[in-house]
Amino acid sequence: MVPPENGDDLLQRLRMVLAGEYEVEHELARGGMAVVFKATEIGLRRVVALKVLPPELGLTARAAERFKREARMVAEIDHPNIIPVYRVGQIGGILFIVMKFVEGKSLDAILQEQGALSVPVTLYVLRAAARALAYAHACGIVHRDVKGANILVDSDGRVMVSDFGVALRSADVTLTADGTVIGTPPFMSPEQCAGRRAGPQSDQYSLGIVAFQMLAGSVPFHADTLAGVMHHHFFTPVPDLTLARDDVPAQLLDVVRRALNKDPDRRFKTTRDMLTAIEATAFSERDRQKGERTLQHLVQGRAVKRITTRGLPPLADMPTLAMEALPAIPTRPRRLTSSMRLAVLTAVGLVAVGAAWLLGRPSGAPAPAPGASSDSAGGNRAAGPRPPTAVPPGAPAPRRAAVSTGRLRLLTTPTTAKIWIDGSPVGTGALFDFPLVSGARHIEVRAQGYETFDTTVVIEPGGTLSLGRVTLRSRGAG
Repeated sequence: MVPPENGDDLLQRLRMVLAGEYEVEHELARGGMAVVFKATEIGLRRVVALKVLPPELGLTARAAERFKREARMVAEIDHPNIIPVYRVGQIGGILFIVMKFVEGKSLDAILQEQGALSVPVTLYVLRAAARALAYAHACGIVHRDVKGANILVDSDGRVMVSDFGVALRSADVTLTADGTVIGTPPFMSPEQCAGRRAGPQSDQYSLGIVAFQMLAGSVPFHADTLAGVMHHHFFTPVPDLTLARDDVPAQLLDVVRRALNKDPDRRFKTTRDMLTAIEATAFSERDRQKGERTLQHLVQGRAVKRITTRGLPPLADMPTLAMEALPAIPTRPRRLTSSMRLAVLTAVGLVAVGAAWLLGRPSGAPAPAPGASSDSAGGNRAAGPRPPTAVPPGAPAPRRAAVSTGRLRLLTTPTTAKIWIDGSPVGTGALFDFPLVSGARHIEVRAQGYETFDTTVVIEPGGTLSLGRVTLRSRGAG
């Protein structure tokens, strides 16, 4: 989070640099990427929301230009469920966005006060938010930070989404404040946690988290640490909503389950498809009016009957791999024990028997299947050259076997650890469904001040190998 002690300094600085254009009143909200103030545009006497990116974020010039460009794109879109952007600017090293001020409450505030919401209210909010997302995605704009705090409800019960397309990427900033997080971990998709580029399916996942929160009264994944939350997004199955309540329609349950699939390719092909699935859930005009009226009461602070839900079971902890959890590749010759000598002699004997069989087999016997000899790491390497095989006339030419791949998934502690595969660096902190050619792969996880995790794994064709959380041991630890 942005350090709170900088709030007054930032407010005074804003009042100085925007004097004559805006009267900055007070802070409205604060997040990991920005601070929002209430202000009045002097020329039009219009109340606005002023979103400010503090200098502490350390934006590069290129990142700042991209941020402004995306914000200007948002300013050009017009949709009843998207909060309008009036202006984007940069003065005195401070980036700011001027948006319509909504007199109401955020969905996040409503959920904190009320807990779980009724099915009609949930569908009312989901329909509006999905319409906004589908429209923005059709315009090529991805939100990247969908959450209850960015879904606002005005005094008339209208639902609007804010901050479209202007959430920062983690690569855009060089933060100096400890504990600062880009994005909101409980709502981040697995691919965002892994540092991959967010697309429409990432917004679908985040909206699925919001839907789960509205129905259950809490987000599906929570932990004491950022690494713990990321761990759940990667590995932990989504809790069953039917354990929390019995009145959720099957179609709505299917929407939430699909949106929260850990594989983005298995979510909705387009957000328009997600909207269609939401709108296919029974929702009468009476339900719509009931949902709108309930939201109006909640915004106005009037009493609304609470929805009773059952507590969800505790989240299961995935196994944590200590450094010794998997056998490490030996880095230098080791003295053979008696059991190892026996294994070597047995292997030599099997090779000799196999060679004798090959030399003595009849010429008409089928040849061994083409393949590769096993190297010391258990991987495959191409066999030596073979004489050409005659192909009968008219027969199709033999095709080379397609290279089969699998995927690897892991999370590291500390999150700054570098991940190496077969001697090449491939990531930091996490890998989510990282594609690898099937076979034996050499995995190393390294971090300064920690002992190196060093092991060999086998990637199965078409499969996903999950190593869970790899926790490095501090050097000198007992």
